[in-house]
Amino acid sequence: MTPDTFQELEPSLCAWVAENLSGGVEVDLLVEVLRATGVESSRARAAVVAICAHPAVCQARESLGRREALEALLEARSALYRQSLGEAGPVVERRRGLAPEVFFEEFYLRNRPVIVEGLLDDWPALSRWTPEWLVSRFGDEAVEVMAGRDGEPDPDFHAERLRATVPLRTLVERMLAGGESDDVYLVARNSLLLREAFRPLLDDLRPPAGYIHPDLRTPDSVHLWFGPAGTLSNLHHDHLNVFFCQVLGRKRFWLAPSWELPWLYNDRGLYSAVDIRAPDARRHPDFSRAALASCVVGPGDALLIPVGWWHAVRALDVSLSVTFVNFDRPERNAQWRNYWIGPRPEKVER
Repeated sequence: MTPDTFQELEPSLCAWVAENLSGGVEVDLLVEVLRATGVESSRARAAVVAICAHPAVCQARESLGRREALEALLEARSALYRQSLGEAGPVVERRRGLAPEVFFEEFYLRNRPVIVEGLLDDWPALSRWTPEWLVSRFGDEAVEVMAGRDGEPDPDFHAERLRATVPLRTLVERMLAGGESDDVYLVARNSLLLREAFRPLLDDLRPPAGYIHPDLRTPDSVHLWFGPAGTLSNLHHDHLNVFFCQVLGRKRFWLAPSWELPWLYNDRGLYSAVDIRAPDARRHPDFSRAALASCVVGPGDALLIPVGWWHAVRALDVSLSVTFVNFDRPERNAQWRNYWIGPRPEKVER
């Protein structure tokens, strides 16, 4: 195998061949597809055979059996879950007066979402945190936001490039004047509550007793999200359990269990390739098989997003949200170490 062998094909075709070989597609089938695109038969076979012998592709093909076993297990789990739902389909349960021990036993430890009502009733933030109040209190403070999101198909993959710093009053002015927009958003990665100037905001929160560890000053235990109506976090999963508390406005959630992974086109890291607003049945036909629940959280609602559950979030109003990841348990949380499952071989076409 020599570099000249690979030069039989242009780089994009080499990458496509390597991807399909790594996914288990046979050499003869790839040669036929290349011939159909105009590549001469001997050139096509020489290139595919050479790429197949590359150490990285060899390793990928050797590990294919383990991946297929994992996908088969998830498909069986998904089938059982759909059978358990009945005609009503997936629904996110709402509970009021939910005792912490019941929360952990029936939902957290069983990896089930739930909307808990009434936990935030004693939060000063519920009555105090408005855009106008924030401007009156912190208007001149600089905040870090993601700006220019509307110009990026996948803004979450360009977070560093989209970082911008503006006075809080400028952010609020843009939010209130622009109507629905996903262009500017203060998200958890901006770590607003870690800054000394904004530490007083922690006094307006009350960690739900028995649910969340009472020390909110532990780094990365609590985060704030602030943006206009129209902000969108497309379909993805988190590494940890998240307790999502809505302070101002409403947000719509779409949620699917972790075991629905075979139908969710996990093309990059922890993100799906599916646009939740307009799923493309031609490009993503299996998405229709996913058991997808939808719910709206409003002021005072607290939603448990279980670790590994796929979710998309869209703000219906100007919105302020607080998320916790430091649960009141000895382990504090459970982590899903992410892995990569790319396009299924039979779905790749030229």
